[in-house]
This record gives sequence, structure tokens and C-alpha cells, in this order.
Amino acid sequence: MPGEVCLICQGKGDGYLAASTEYKCTICGARITWDDAVSHYMKHVKFSGNDAICGICNAKVKKTDIRNHIRSHFAIGEGSRYFCGVCGREFVDRESLSVHIMRTHE
Repeated sequence: MPGEVCLICQGKGDGYLAASTEYKCTICGARITWDDAVSHYMKHVKFSGNDAICGICNAKVKKTDIRNHIRSHFAIGEGSRYFCGVCGREFVDRESLSVHIMRTHE
């Protein structure tokens, strides 16, 4: 039985990692498609001068680094295995996962 990956806390159920095909934004409840997951969460960022506040974890990040910070919420590392928190796809390294998130989920 597959487990589901939580987009925010990265908690995993029993079994292998598999992302849910339908999910809602954990902030506003809107339905999120795979194509715009990162862009959607960027709408919840609050800007203040040169800083930005992440809508997911409330971390204060430089304005220039906020998109990479949001992407990091979708990257799941487990030992030497890396998984996409949106679609559940597995990667051999973090760099490949980051490229996948940029090209597929933005």
C-alpha cells in the first residue's frame, strides 16, 4: 500500500513514496495542479523591503532567494534517495531533483 507525501512537513506513510493526484493548498485550500505548485505558493509570500516571508514556514529569506526556498519545501531527501514532494518521482541526486521541480512544477 503506497504512502502519501505531505508537501509541507514531508511526512511519509507506510510503504513506498507516492504523491496524491489531488491535493489542496495547505494555506488557502485552493486546488493545486502539478504544473504550478511552486508558483501557487509564491502567491503566499509576503515581501518587506529586501526580505520575503515564506507563507509555508514563516522563514525570513532574502527576496532574491525566496523561489529557491519555496522549491526546497518540495524536495525530500531520504538517505541517498531524493523524491519530488509534488509527483513522487525519485532522483539519484538533489541537483536532478531541483531541475525537475523547476521544469515540471513551476
